[in-house]
Amino acid sequence: MRRAHAPSIIAFAVFCLFPLCVRSQQSTARPDNHSPEAAVISTADIDLFWKAYDEWKTSAKGAPDRLAEILDRSYIQKGSPGVQAFIPARIVSAEALAKTILKDPQYYEAVRVNTLKMSNFVPEIRRGFLRLQEMFPDAVFPSVYFVVGRRNSGGTNKENGLIMGAEMFSDNNSLLHLAQVPSLVVHELVHHQQQAKSSDLLAYAMREGAADFIAELITGDEGDENLKSYGDSHEQELWKKFQDDARKTEIKSWLYNYSDEKRVGPADLGYYMGYKISQSFYQISLDKAAALRTIIAMKDPEAILEQSAYAHRFR
Repeated sequence: MRRAHAPSIIAFAVFCLFPLCVRSQQSTARPDNHSPEAAVISTADIDLFWKAYDEWKTSAKGAPDRLAEILDRSYIQKGSPGVQAFIPARIVSAEALAKTILKDPQYYEAVRVNTLKMSNFVPEIRRGFLRLQEMFPDAVFPSVYFVVGRRNSGGTNKENGLIMGAEMFSDNNSLLHLAQVPSLVVHELVHHQQQAKSSDLLAYAMREGAADFIAELITGDEGDENLKSYGDSHEQELWKKFQDDARKTEIKSWLYNYSDEKRVGPADLGYYMGYKISQSFYQISLDKAAALRTIIAMKDPEAILEQSAYAHRFR
């Protein structure tokens, strides 16, 4: 479960949240790629960003009023399809990115070393893709773009591919840790396969929890230990309340709610519930391979819940 828990970050900052988590309808002009080896995994935008940043520090002598202009010319306009897809809801504009950087330039300078390590994870990410193909032979493998954004998204699933916010992987301020890069990419890759279209809490929680469950199986990253500890010690009462809310479209009590003081317990307990239901479904299934395919495809969250027998443990 890969969420950022820091006061400076809004709840959707870390993962592909809101309906964007559901795989976008693919363009008819771009056929799906079913080969893990052929999937593009690019860190070129990180180098592009730092080249623009260094240009600002040297040629423009760090003048605040020059940063947006340089970012637009040397990063935004030259950026990959990942940068372009990250603009509407995340980067917004060169001016907005410049404003975020100028608010805390020390943060960006400190996280630079981590952003430049993203290429080191490409072989492990590729292995994760191959493992997913073993689990789900029909898997689609989009391009993966590591970009530098405004500290408001660690990863999202878009039609253009999986887009990862490299600047989010800081070992300070309780942000995402560098070691979580492969598991976060796999989490987003699972989202790319999911087919559930409903918008109630159950569907959201199952999409997120299933992505966590599969990412853990593939990478070994067990995610947020504090959230799991809280969930395990309050599981029965959480299930009772989750049942009451599961068919509602109001999800803020359970998901994407770090800054919501009215949330249920720790932030994002919906991830925990979806994880536990997916885990229960897998554990009781005689055909484990078929169970994994069902969890990954996530066509019918309601059926998975019913067949998981998860509710039975509390009777």
